[in-house]
Amino acid sequence: MTARRDPDGRREAIVRAAVETIAEVGLGQVTHRRIAARAGVPLGSTTYYFPTLDDLVAAALREGTEAARALLEDWAEALTVSPDPAATLVELAERYLADWDRALLEYELYLAAARTPRLRPVAALWTDGLRGICARFAGPARGFALAALVDGAMLQALVAGGPLEAETLRAGADALLSPRTAAGST
Repeated sequence: MTARRDPDGRREAIVRAAVETIAEVGLGQVTHRRIAARAGVPLGSTTYYFPTLDDLVAAALREGTEAARALLEDWAEALTVSPDPAATLVELAERYLADWDRALLEYELYLAAARTPRLRPVAALWTDGLRGICARFAGPARGFALAALVDGAMLQALVAGGPLEAETLRAGADALLSPRTAAGST
């Protein structure tokens, strides 16, 4: 097997196995041993490349941020050309949640940053990216509020185990984007 002789290949296999394992059993059930078994490598290989479990989780989170970066670029492009940003935000959030396992994995890793400070810069790529995209068409304050609304709506859908509350998200986004809100009136 090539990954066994290739250090970079072995490391990549371990990271892929970590991502898959976290997606399957959740962050709380992840161990070096479980990941080594899934990657088909000796236990010593996982601890060689990733001395602590936090190191391994950080690598898995970085893997997820590459996908998140691409996703955010797609969102930015869609929102830039959209005549109806509120509807587009809802559609993008629904599309994101359509890959439930991936969304659950990414949010689990994202929330791990709350307990692990060194994961925060990696997790911030998502929050800062979404906030920046929303700020482009809504301004900084409303962009922040829109990003929090979308992020919160997706998190609530994941926690509830159900679909995104699309109509509620749409109403909230419309309210934040309305000219009255922009002018500061209520």
